[in-house]
Amino acid sequence: MLIAHSVEKLHTELDRLRYAAGTRRCVSLITTHGQLHEGHGAVINAAKTVSDVVVVAIIPEVETDDRVISANEFHDIGFVEKHGADLLFVLQQDYLLCAESRMQIKVQAPFPEFELDPERLRTHLCVLNAVQPEIMVWGERNFVEYATMRQLLQDLSLRTQLQCVPTVRHADGVPVATAVEVLAAEDRARLPVQFETLRNASHAIRAGARNWQKVENTARLALKGANFEVDYFRILDESTLQSADDKTAAFRIVTQARINGIPLMDSLGLAL
Repeated sequence: MLIAHSVEKLHTELDRLRYAAGTRRCVSLITTHGQLHEGHGAVINAAKTVSDVVVVAIIPEVETDDRVISANEFHDIGFVEKHGADLLFVLQQDYLLCAESRMQIKVQAPFPEFELDPERLRTHLCVLNAVQPEIMVWGERNFVEYATMRQLLQDLSLRTQLQCVPTVRHADGVPVATAVEVLAAEDRARLPVQFETLRNASHAIRAGARNWQKVENTARLALKGANFEVDYFRILDESTLQSADDKTAAFRIVTQARINGIPLMDSLGLAL
């Protein structure tokens, strides 16, 4: 596995991989914020099935010392190598600050309760511009961000395809996620309620429920009853991210709730 810490090194190594054997090969990109887990592993594995070259980009959320490799970074390098990615791109803060300052995008959250971070989307676009992949592979747990990015690529007429990989879950249905791992044992024990609530809403829709607001309110009450602080629970049309209506055939049920202030996000798709 190759590692690039600069855009210049990225371009040099990626050109060598992309044009190996004299033909242009398909490149896929996965963007992460580090602290990798088996959910990321599933995304890497999926990328390997749809492309010839897999690039994993780690975007630092805090400023780091380029001269020192932290324990988390050491883990992430080993993780990416174990899962067979071809190139690891470790971004530097100065590149992100410079690139983001030149990039102006306007995005609107699909519903008021969802906090959409334009800076986060700009960061993904900066990495995409540096790599210029044919395919970008995304996990579906944060489906709203994925769908917003999909719309952004369409609006900007970018030819990169976006593919979504199902959420990896523990045996009790809880998604594999960094936020889950930091919960205390007693908090982790009640987390399955969130996934059960998603499934109950899905079962209600499949059984014929069409009063979306009533289903959403019932779900919020169930989460509050389990001592979650509910940020949102919404039933959306998967293709538009607008509230579901009688014409909706593919649903996306999305939720974010907090335990002791820690945001825990999940989503579930349903096609009728």
